[in-house]
Amino acid sequence: MLHTQPITWVEISRSAVRHNLRLFRRHIGRTIQLMPIIKSNAYGHGLVEMARICTAAGVKWLGVVSLDEALTLRTQGIRCNILVLSFYHPDKIAEAIKKNIRLTVYSARAAKKINTIAARLDRKASVHVKIDTGTTRLGLLPDQVIGEVKQIAALPHIRLEGAFTHYADAENPDQVVTHRQHSIFTEAITALQAHGISIPITHSACSAATLLNPKTHDDMVRVGISLYGLWSVESPRHRRALQKKLPLKPVLSWHTRIIQVKDIPQGAHIGYGQTYRASQPLRIAVLPIGYWDGYDRGLSNIAVVVINGVRCPVRGRICMNLTMVDVTEVPRVRPGDTATVIGYNKKAEVSADEVARWLDTINYEVVTRINPLIPRIVTK
Repeated sequence: MLHTQPITWVEISRSAVRHNLRLFRRHIGRTIQLMPIIKSNAYGHGLVEMARICTAAGVKWLGVVSLDEALTLRTQGIRCNILVLSFYHPDKIAEAIKKNIRLTVYSARAAKKINTIAARLDRKASVHVKIDTGTTRLGLLPDQVIGEVKQIAALPHIRLEGAFTHYADAENPDQVVTHRQHSIFTEAITALQAHGISIPITHSACSAATLLNPKTHDDMVRVGISLYGLWSVESPRHRRALQKKLPLKPVLSWHTRIIQVKDIPQGAHIGYGQTYRASQPLRIAVLPIGYWDGYDRGLSNIAVVVINGVRCPVRGRICMNLTMVDVTEVPRVRPGDTATVIGYNKKAEVSADEVARWLDTINYEVVTRINPLIPRIVTK
């Protein structure tokens, strides 16, 4: 008998989020502000769910990638400071100003557009200037900072609240590149001060820089992947040392339910392209999950899921909506049993890092690509 609950779902542990926030607050100290980054559906964890957990835990700032994400949070009752880190449609700037959403600017031209709209509304718009110190993405180049920011600071309906940068190599235990970028950023802020431009909040540290490089903490840190209990630091040795210092807890687990169990004979082929041939009689479980859900086709014949505490290998190609796994070693398996794609199941685990290794990618991609239509269920 199949359960009436969702057939595929993602669980988000409230206690794990709160635990990780406490660890980071302790790590950065009382004088530095903390901005959880919940962009891109909170790295797959659920935008609104994570915002509610974080604000209930006392968080004052949230970072998102787009104005659409920020507006969604406002419609869901999230009232803390929200910074749009990247992009926004000009037609929605007025709505952002009305809802007290901070926008990022990387040109005086963009700031002038915001200023015009704010003047029409008889409001002041708070903005943060992004400075490109070497990642070569969005932001003012160092030799543009003085000229552009002087124009921005002079706009009567603009409040220049913050300035920030982003690091290209913060995950590397060798912090040479990060130190160089932070020096460029600090020099730009100092030069602005020499021109009479004071910026209340400077921020540059991502998760890795927050963990590895206290010199980058500035006035505020932006914690992304590590908020979710996942690690961005590349070196296994440094990661182990950091785990002892900050024992972060994974926030996300991903589950589905078996929809069919069948016995197949030796020699039977499984799935599209017949890429797996049974070398002996097998019991196969069919799962209602596939690459539409974000379970990558590259995991075919490589990954395992956990069913009743047993790690069960994927057999055959992962389909758009279905995956077949070998449950021969699972006692009393039946339709309706839970299959864990990421997380613990009766003390056996499949981690996001393990899935990332199978795919030769990073844990960020594994969790962020989980289909946002799959229910996110907040647990204790």
